[in-house]
Amino acid sequence: MPKGIHGLTQMMWIYRFISPALLVLLLLQPLYGAEPGETKRVLLLYGEDKAHPAHELTDRGIRSVFQSNKLFDVKLFTEYLDLARFSGPSHTRAVAKYLRRKYAASKIDAIISVYPAALDFLMGEEVSVFSGVPVVACEILRASAEKLDRSPWRRFTSGVILGDNAASVLESALRMKPGTKRVALVAGTSDNDVYSEMIFRNALKPYAGKPYPEKIDLIDLTKLPMQEILARVGSLPPDTIVLYSSILRDGAGQSFVPREALSLVSRAANAPVFGFYETLLGFGIVGGRLVSFEQQGREAAALALRIMGGESPASIPFGGEQAYVNVYDWRELKRWGISEKILPPGSIVKFKSLSIWEEHRGPILGGLSFIIIETLLIFGLLVNLHKRKQAEKEARHHRDELAHVTRVATMGELTSSLAHELNQPLAAIRNYANAAQRFLSQGEPGLSKTREALEGIIRDDRRAAEVIGRVRGLLKKEEPRYRPVHMNNVIQDILAFVRGDSVLEGLSVETELAPELPAVAGDRVQLQQVLLNLMLNAVDAMNKTKPDLRKLVIKTENEEDRGVKVSVRDFGAGIDEAHREKLFEPFYTTKSAGMGMGLAISQRIIHAHGGSIQAENNPDGGATFVFTLPVAARVE
Repeated sequence: MPKGIHGLTQMMWIYRFISPALLVLLLLQPLYGAEPGETKRVLLLYGEDKAHPAHELTDRGIRSVFQSNKLFDVKLFTEYLDLARFSGPSHTRAVAKYLRRKYAASKIDAIISVYPAALDFLMGEEVSVFSGVPVVACEILRASAEKLDRSPWRRFTSGVILGDNAASVLESALRMKPGTKRVALVAGTSDNDVYSEMIFRNALKPYAGKPYPEKIDLIDLTKLPMQEILARVGSLPPDTIVLYSSILRDGAGQSFVPREALSLVSRAANAPVFGFYETLLGFGIVGGRLVSFEQQGREAAALALRIMGGESPASIPFGGEQAYVNVYDWRELKRWGISEKILPPGSIVKFKSLSIWEEHRGPILGGLSFIIIETLLIFGLLVNLHKRKQAEKEARHHRDELAHVTRVATMGELTSSLAHELNQPLAAIRNYANAAQRFLSQGEPGLSKTREALEGIIRDDRRAAEVIGRVRGLLKKEEPRYRPVHMNNVIQDILAFVRGDSVLEGLSVETELAPELPAVAGDRVQLQQVLLNLMLNAVDAMNKTKPDLRKLVIKTENEEDRGVKVSVRDFGAGIDEAHREKLFEPFYTTKSAGMGMGLAISQRIIHAHGGSIQAENNPDGGATFVFTLPVAARVE
């Protein structure tokens, strides 16, 4: 290979791994002296109509290079010759006349012809239309390039060769379908169809001269009407593959879009179909090392920039060696049972039917991550909830323990009241027993009086038992039991309990109990403890009050919107405003021997019952502690 061609080949190989813009800079090294921003006019001359898919891709490649170049301001003019549908000398002359008039006043700096038919048009009409304008022939056959090398046209023509992949496509097809003995060649009758057919025939020549089993027989299905082609490809012998070149026009003169014609052939064929254009992928061919028309356009545009920069077309070797991609149709591979493992390394497999995991991997991973995070959060919340409940249970246990200790300590303060309560029935029992003995020791026993004495013993015994039961209930350690409770009864029980206690000596106790007071849902013992704590605090607050002013008022009210209200009022020194906020805090006390837990325990008991408790100073002296409890119906 000549040194220049070898260097260009290396650059084309590099192109596969670098951006198109960088490739243009490499190709344009000789143009470093060109004036930036100079306007250049380039005519794009396409051999077929505008809708041709190959032309669309080629045009995209050409424009991408021109738009990214920093050397010239390139103005593009585009013409479509539509030679497959309209051919013959008269059409050629008409198009030449049209172009001559259209561009008579325009200076064209370079022409890029696309497809062999466009180059043939220029070579036939060049003198009269675009005389002396350098040409980049894009997508021409190697045979055409070799012919140009021996022609005077070479001095102003270079180009990009198409079709050198035919041999590799055939080799790839034989590798994917080992044991192939026959090849059915399908092609149309237009000039482009014939060009593509020649490429495949040249690739088949080496196999025709080989002995069996390497020899491959040709089944010629070229230049036939479409209906006959479809019938023949549907009844091919075993061990056959189909090579589809192009059908722009069939043997009956009917025009086709090559990809649509391929779809008809592929659906009807009983053997895998192969072609060498990337535009055919997805319409029925299996794939292989296919021509990339976009890459062809890029290389053609790069050559045009070099020529407009001052290089002679004759000095620029024909390119196109790297304008191919290894790409395959997954659906056709599956249809014909071809394994992806035998494809060349780095091959691209398109139209693959992805699994749910492959198609939605991102959302699935996101969903799983969300579920895992949500699960961890829920687990953490459950652990925290368990710990919280455990802590609440322990706190409740400690609170109940402390409440029990507080009750025991309170009972210590009421020892004189307990002694008085028990001494009265015990003394009475003793007196009744002595009287009964006297009545029975008389000569004539007084049975009626003895009976009265015994009844008195039973009555006072019950009274003593009630006192002991109340004490036992206050001292007993057990879980709270919430039942309907009448606060008036609770108050009366507590007053009966502390009656005669030395603590209340010299103290006047008054009650203002509302009649028909609704029941509240609560624990009787705990509510008794609250009242007992409030009464003892009131007594303590009045220890320095004058005897005639030492008075305790216990009052109940029915507040329909809030429930049952209970207040305990004293006429003592009142509450120090500086310490009012700390009254219900644990361990806060103004008593010299107090624990500071009475009011704190009372507040927690009332809150546990769904109520509220507060304290306030009276305008006429002293303080009032008030707690409110919801009625039983509202709690339940």
